[in-house]
Amino acid sequence: MAQTLKVLGIMSGTSLDGVDFVKIKVHKKNLKCEFIAMQNFKFPLQLRKRLFLAAQNEKKVAEVSNLNHDLGRFYQECFLKLKKPMKHVDLIGLHGQTVYHEGQRSTLQIGEPSYLALTSKVPVVSNFRAADIAVDGHGAPLAPFFHEVAFGKKKKVVSVHNLGGISNLSLIVNGKLKTGFDTGPANMLIDEEIRNASHGEKQYDSNGSLSEKGKVNTPLLMKMLQHSFFSMKPPKSCGREQFGKLFHEQFSADLAKMKIEDRLATLTELTVASIAKAYQNFCKPYPTEIIFCGGGAKNKYLIKRLEEELSIADIKTIDQLDWPTESIEGAAFALLAACRIWKIPANLPAVTGAKKKVLLGQITQI
Repeated sequence: MAQTLKVLGIMSGTSLDGVDFVKIKVHKKNLKCEFIAMQNFKFPLQLRKRLFLAAQNEKKVAEVSNLNHDLGRFYQECFLKLKKPMKHVDLIGLHGQTVYHEGQRSTLQIGEPSYLALTSKVPVVSNFRAADIAVDGHGAPLAPFFHEVAFGKKKKVVSVHNLGGISNLSLIVNGKLKTGFDTGPANMLIDEEIRNASHGEKQYDSNGSLSEKGKVNTPLLMKMLQHSFFSMKPPKSCGREQFGKLFHEQFSADLAKMKIEDRLATLTELTVASIAKAYQNFCKPYPTEIIFCGGGAKNKYLIKRLEEELSIADIKTIDQLDWPTESIEGAAFALLAACRIWKIPANLPAVTGAKKKVLLGQITQI
């Protein structure tokens, strides 16, 4: 395999807002990554609803099997719609859609890769998380490997912090990753609240404008922060299993009594407070620079509140470093795919808790 690869990373996260196709160039010598281009595709409404129900454990085996293939066909359709330069790649890294994740026990990402392999005529690497779990790891987070390679700086303490459906950070000290873990919900609960309130007309709180108008329900926030995940020491990972339907149901009676602005303000503050707690309790040394990425980095009110709570550090968003805000997760799985082809172990035991480094991903080629 060539020493330099053009790789397409495909990522759809727990927020279920769509699929990012991110093309990068990767150099084997130092694993340097260069951003080339990206495109995003929204899920058709029915497909999104089916994925959401599967992630809530409300689908039977036959339905999940059909969904696996239907999602694979959707990825295939998206590939065909890509602009021509985006299609010219040597390799594809397909994360798939997580419908279940229980760290150190099991994980399931669906989206059959055979359809992409058939259409693209290049190898497709998928099912990245299983190998880490096989060596007693959590199978997540995996993006810190990319964060270390792309954003680590000598003589600096940097945190790369993704605000997707779930919030996760990578603490990089003197160019080497020291720790990385999920901190709790980022956009997941906020997005779900506004979707429910608008009957699906709004997918997110644009710029946090509604949250900013609301008043935080402090007693309710304190109850939410008592969730055991927040005080659990890393390595740790989470998803809808911890902060999905069951979590929301615990507080639904209190939330129902509040205005939508107050509900969103309280859920936004849950994200802010849990992130601040994670840095205070689990990040030693404290970062001098925090770089936010993911969809939540576009939420101006959320970033404003994080700047206020994390004022010790210099706060940036990833677009200030010439990477589009929502490109990082897709780029990470593009890099992981290249590492699999080059036979470079790419899990980080310090982050996932795995017993050893292993090759991540399975290769599909037709």
